[in-house]
Amino acid sequence: MLSCTYVIKAIGYPEHIGYPLKEEFSFMATSNSASSDSESTTKGSTLDRVLQVIAIVASCRGQLNRESIAEQLSMPIASANKLINQLISLGHLQENIIGRVIAGPNLQSLSHDILKNQRFSEQRTVVLQGLSDRIGETCGISVPNGIEMIYFERVNCNWPLQINLAEGSLAPIAASASGKLYLSSLDSTIRENVVQHMGLTEYTPQTITNEGLFLEELARISEQGFGEDNEEFVDGMVAISVPIGSDELSFGYLFCHAPSFRTSLEKLKTYLPELQSSAKEILDFTLAELKRDQA
Repeated sequence: MLSCTYVIKAIGYPEHIGYPLKEEFSFMATSNSASSDSESTTKGSTLDRVLQVIAIVASCRGQLNRESIAEQLSMPIASANKLINQLISLGHLQENIIGRVIAGPNLQSLSHDILKNQRFSEQRTVVLQGLSDRIGETCGISVPNGIEMIYFERVNCNWPLQINLAEGSLAPIAASASGKLYLSSLDSTIRENVVQHMGLTEYTPQTITNEGLFLEELARISEQGFGEDNEEFVDGMVAISVPIGSDELSFGYLFCHAPSFRTSLEKLKTYLPELQSSAKEILDFTLAELKRDQA
């Protein structure tokens, strides 16, 4: 996937992924008798396998277990297990509740930091500000993080009374517009397994806590292509969300939320074309920059 390729290229050297991988994976020769050429070959081979594992995990959207990763990389299962275990111990990978290998907190944090760097942030802020000005409500971007969504970036509206969920705030994946949209994008079998294991917490009287009804809600959202929150997370707040993504890059979710006394959910939905246009604009300039870096 392009996003992972850019992450690797942007940091310049893999030991900056969060820990000194060169030391942890014994990239350097431990014997003075080894030639410099042999050392370089061993180092490159191990490094390549590590990055291959990270790249495939980043691109598979949580659909691969250890055996599948080993098979796709034509790697012995013992070797794959060793690398995956080491990456898990370092916080770069983790296994979810159904045994799929996914990005760990350190790798997620790294990807968020890279995407939030000044070069991209300024362009996104301009788009978010224009969208917020046209709608008259708060707009932002959220990204999945385990069973929560992180408010990645946001632009507040100019109303004196507004719902303030600051950048870095967490929202429940099962009660927010972006979170439900993300869950709806998962393969139906994975979606059902996730819902069965994570539990449905009641945040307001509107929160859907019945598993069957919630799966029906996700199926409906998957069909319509946008997420909605009808006071399910915060009393008196409604929200909608659209994906920022393509086959090449899955970036996150563009949302807009508002107090329900000022804007109804149905009124907010009339701005869906505005959100979709802004999401495409963010995706287009992000892809263009990433491709320029790879050229």
